[in-house]
Amino acid sequence: MRVSNCLIGFGLAILLAFENPLILAQNSMVSPGASVAEALIGSWRLVSVETIRPNGEVIYPFYGRHPEGLLIYDRSGWMSAQIVSDPKPTVPETNSREKFLEATPADKVAAIDGFYAYFGTWTVDNSGSTITHHIKQSLYPGERGNEALRKLSLKGDRLTLVAKTHEMGEDHERKLVWERIQPSH
Repeated sequence: MRVSNCLIGFGLAILLAFENPLILAQNSMVSPGASVAEALIGSWRLVSVETIRPNGEVIYPFYGRHPEGLLIYDRSGWMSAQIVSDPKPTVPETNSREKFLEATPADKVAAIDGFYAYFGTWTVDNSGSTITHHIKQSLYPGERGNEALRKLSLKGDRLTLVAKTHEMGEDHERKLVWERIQPSH
């Protein structure tokens, strides 16, 4: 009788594991990093960007209080990030690359100052607590080839990425909060 109860319990555990991939990950059949990576696949809308100073003060030096953005992780290991600052650039007022190139230098600077983008590949560490963006191309040429490490936290449809940076003469943490974009059918 005890053996059959054990087999029934084991069978239920296997059945539950297949219905819930997180249980499978907790049972070491799949690494936590792999299950987190699977959960990240998709598109994410930017909710907020905060810069945290060493004294805990939150500032908004680059993107403003209400930026917009899109972060995409795909199954093949590629990613892309784009952020438009608040306030959004309003010049140059053109809808073609040709006309943009003809714009004044001041208008081009205003457009670039209000936009940030890069793409590359991505990996999640084995513990599932950090993600690295392997930057292939960026609006900022100096970022090409960089390994951008972010601490990650995934709770429901909210993804928080925290990067350490040194800017404005001090160490900061940049905290970006993203919300999953549900597929439209």
